[in-house]
Amino acid sequence: ALRLLQYVEARRPTGRRFGPDAEARWSGFRGDLETADRIELMIRDADSEWPGGFGARSVYALQGVAEDEPFGSQWSGVDPVAAEELWRRVKGEPAPATPAATLQAIASSWGLALTRHKVEAVAPTDHLVVVGASAIAAAIEAFAAGSALDWAEQVVVVATAPAARQLAAAGTAILNATRPTRIYAASDTIPPLPRGTRLVVSPDADPADRTAAEAALPR
Repeated sequence: ALRLLQYVEARRPTGRRFGPDAEARWSGFRGDLETADRIELMIRDADSEWPGGFGARSVYALQGVAEDEPFGSQWSGVDPVAAEELWRRVKGEPAPATPAATLQAIASSWGLALTRHKVEAVAPTDHLVVVGASAIAAAIEAFAAGSALDWAEQVVVVATAPAARQLAAAGTAILNATRPTRIYAASDTIPPLPRGTRLVVSPDADPADRTAAEAALPR
């Protein structure tokens, strides 16, 4: 989430999240708060700007959590010691400069190795159901390179594993969308898809996710 936040901040600097101005604001505001609190506040702020793009609710498919709440009452948060180490590491490394680099950074944090996956040209009238971490990343890159495309309207992602779900959710921020990515687990009921919806699936897709996506395609 912090790598994704680095990318969007570099794309449109605000001075609120990283850099000297952000450090000065935090020093004046923090009081008894710790770095773990700072990270959570940053993610909460970003999740409100890009709905569902950063919080644990989308990544872990947390149940009984309001749509505008990124974490929920059962979320344990980041360990304070781990948060300090994480923050130092993130600040000491350059921000991802492209959607591809951002997605690779997210995947790497889960121990995933994304592979190149070809996505045919996407038009504003196309609809996709996307399965597999590499396919999700490729679809986001295709939308980033396109024009007049609507990620939230045109794409449904079937992903059960948190790693794939976080990649899909990141599409909201990477593409500067105002609505959350539509993500369903294999066990969810997937709403009817428009006729002509195209299946985009990569070899690293979970078989159950692929089966659910295929079953949801219009006959």
